[in-house]
Amino acid sequence: MTVCSMVNEAYASLSAARVQVELSPFEGTPKITICRQCAKAACVEVCPTGAISRDAEGYLLVDYIRCTAQTDGCRECIDKCPFHAMFWNFVSEKVMKCELCKGDPQCVKTCAVGALKLQLLRTNE
Repeated sequence: MTVCSMVNEAYASLSAARVQVELSPFEGTPKITICRQCAKAACVEVCPTGAISRDAEGYLLVDYIRCTAQTDGCRECIDKCPFHAMFWNFVSEKVMKCELCKGDPQCVKTCAVGALKLQLLRTNE
């Protein structure tokens, strides 16, 4: 998570990471929240300005010039993501989501124990 925030936000903060990993003290099983790059993405469908779109390689990206969340408080994408994988960055005051580092995810590269792997399914399931 620290690497994620450093790569994407240029500062270390667990809350600024676009992938969130939580460990329940009762279950012991980690919960990983990350954008699933859905084929039929609710965030794309609900965005009134078309700020979220798929690039040529197929990754869902946010165009921060078109996104109005910072100015009018839209943030519809955060509310509509069925996986809760869209976040609000309180420091930069913008929506954020994992963009899988456009196919070269730094979290996967730097995971010391090799627990993370990239597997693209592009599904809503």
